Amino acid sequence: MLSPEPLRLLIVDDHPVVSEGLRAMLSSDPRIGTIQTASSLHEAAESCAQSPPHVVLLDVRIPGHDGFTILPTLLARWPQIRILMLSSSATPSEIKLARQHGASGYLGKSTDRNTLLHAIFDVAKGKHCFQSDPTPASRDLPALSARELEVLRHLGRGLSTEDLGRALGVSSETIKSHLKSLYAKLDVTGRAEAVTRGFELGLLSIHA
Repeated sequence: MLSPEPLRLLIVDDHPVVSEGLRAMLSSDPRIGTIQTASSLHEAAESCAQSPPHVVLLDVRIPGHDGFTILPTLLARWPQIRILMLSSSATPSEIKLARQHGASGYLGKSTDRNTLLHAIFDVAKGKHCFQSDPTPASRDLPALSARELEVLRHLGRGLSTEDLGRALGVSSETIKSHLKSLYAKLDVTGRAEAVTRGFELGLLSIHA
């Protein structure tokens, strides 16, 4: 909930140009007191430990950590903060995951300044702000976990089982377990089919 003091904002994005652009765009609003930036889970956690923000603007795609991994990690330690996720290419599954993992909102990066400011202060007051879910009512999406969606994205980039393990910091056996569950949920038998199915369902984007 927004306190009477000026709002504290944390921007988590691995692209400095994006972070600085958002900072410059939002800093002129007199209701915002401080704007910190972070490019990783580690930096975000350090910033929250020093001075917990009221609102976090979290990029969906952070190298090394999927945004949906960072989201519950931050909320587990600082349940009072509100997290507004930003994505350059929203998918129905991501919007669903954002809701499931406790995000207060989800917007595209093409959102204009006034809409973004309105969303920031709405979520700070305890409201929710999600862009319209583009899912056709007739399409039933598989309920992938945040980690399974992350594995699928890496499959789309052509990573091997060993490379996946290194990228996610887990063993090859753990990756195999994730793949087995992913294949079952997507009703496919292998990597190529999984990636194709991911694109068909909008779980993957050519710009991801």
